Amino acid sequence: MKTITLFCLLICTGFVSCSDSTERQQQLNVVLVSIDSVRRDHLGIYGHRPRYAPEVAISPNIDSLAKEGVVFDDAFTTTSWTLPAHMSLMTGRSDLSHGVLTDRFHLDPQHRTLAQEFSAAGYSTAGYYSGPYLSDKYGFDAGFDSYESGMISSIDFREMVIDDNAKRKAQGREPMDKQMIAQLRDRMSHWDITSPKINELAEGFIDQSNDDPFFLFVHYFDAHYDHIPQSINPQLAQLFDPSYSGDFDGSNWYFDSRVMDLSPPYARHISERDLNHVIANYDAEINWVDHHIGKLIEKLKAKGVWDNTIIMVVADHGDEFFEHNSIGHRSTLFAEQVRIPMVLRSPNITAAGSRIKNVSRIYDVAPTLLDLATNKSLPGAEGESLSTDIDGGTTYRSAFQNIFSGATRRSRSLNIADGWRDSRFTVLRSFKYNQADSNDELTAVTPLPRRSTNSPYFVFDRTSDPHEASPLAPNDPRYSEALRLYASAFDKHQQYLARVKHSATADCLIDSLSAEEDAVLGSLGYATTTTEDTNEFDIMAIRLAGFPKISY
Repeated sequence: MKTITLFCLLICTGFVSCSDSTERQQQLNVVLVSIDSVRRDHLGIYGHRPRYAPEVAISPNIDSLAKEGVVFDDAFTTTSWTLPAHMSLMTGRSDLSHGVLTDRFHLDPQHRTLAQEFSAAGYSTAGYYSGPYLSDKYGFDAGFDSYESGMISSIDFREMVIDDNAKRKAQGREPMDKQMIAQLRDRMSHWDITSPKINELAEGFIDQSNDDPFFLFVHYFDAHYDHIPQSINPQLAQLFDPSYSGDFDGSNWYFDSRVMDLSPPYARHISERDLNHVIANYDAEINWVDHHIGKLIEKLKAKGVWDNTIIMVVADHGDEFFEHNSIGHRSTLFAEQVRIPMVLRSPNITAAGSRIKNVSRIYDVAPTLLDLATNKSLPGAEGESLSTDIDGGTTYRSAFQNIFSGATRRSRSLNIADGWRDSRFTVLRSFKYNQADSNDELTAVTPLPRRSTNSPYFVFDRTSDPHEASPLAPNDPRYSEALRLYASAFDKHQQYLARVKHSATADCLIDSLSAEEDAVLGSLGYATTTTEDTNEFDIMAIRLAGFPKISY
């Protein structure tokens, strides 16, 4: 009786709030799943059926998740490679806002992350990743109680280097230098199998969770090239292309001269049948990742927290298979590389199984999850909560994309481009950088003559040309309408960017290696790498500092 009286007294005097108590009881867990390099049009929920195994469900667990939640039909990432896209995912900011446009920068300490906000709200937080661009050296660990890699351990990697250098010595060759070691670590991620390790880490965290709400981030990398499902399970590879008898196995995919030239004129060599086999391998790897997402869902159900958990599944970017005459990603901003899958399941969604047609962005994910779980907003976010869309509202929204990258097969110098899309139009353009210009201006250039419209813009009508294959002529009325809408959105985007506060550029530069990588090199007798080790591209990136002057 005394306890009840005291509690009532505390309520009446304002020391305890009934609403606060109820809110704590109703706090939802949040699981954010990132699937690296998975195209929107290669999941079952978007209509994909494997070419040589149409009876096989490629993504049954994501498909089932969609039946309980909502599918975002027109979602876009910010770029076509992992690092900036994931930084947008975690900060709710576009690439030009968070500034991590190259791997020379880490997250500005002034910018808050989703994990930091959940931690401040009383959540336990954990993140588990399986690709080198999710390293803590870029600032992704901010706000996480635990942030770990599922890739090969530093101990095992060190032993591999020792063994390789011993073989080199026996052959009279020089040992690997530190640049070669760093490149090896990166290439290993292309054939490493990490989904089981990611699940092991994530399920351990779920097992240790108590009554406090948790935020769990998991990153699956196994669908990223190389496309070698036979290294996972030979039966998995055969399942998606049982009749194949050729000799392409998907290994060394991006660097195989049998696929296409590695230098100009970049001609394609792979046959259509061999290409389709590699795509079947890609499907098999997506199926493998989907299987582990299903295992993660099973764990949440077994723990008894499924009914109190929000889960979002999203990709960081897609991949090209010669839709625009090349392969891979980080090269263009065409739809196959930047239009992404996005699925949300939440206990408080009433219209389960619905599909959202409005444009959504990868930088809307963090504001949405924070809003649904805590009714709070993410400080400084450019993205917005999609709760209105989930409730059936109609929102006009457009999406920006950027690339600031080194040379690619299609760009011999810097590859600088931007893009914009709304529900109907696409606008793309490329830039050249005048290093002698003290104002660091970027100048839009006319597209390749093969596809030129005598304009710096590629403009597409997405309703009639969803694959962005036929640019509109400048005298087409749709061309003018697209640029009018683009210019309006661009002005608003620039107004937002002008309000963003940034630390000094020097405070956002990183060592070229993580602390773990430096430790491995140090244990092998190599000098560690510092921020003074720069190349020409780094210098350009530092000069621009991620915020070039661009006009429309």
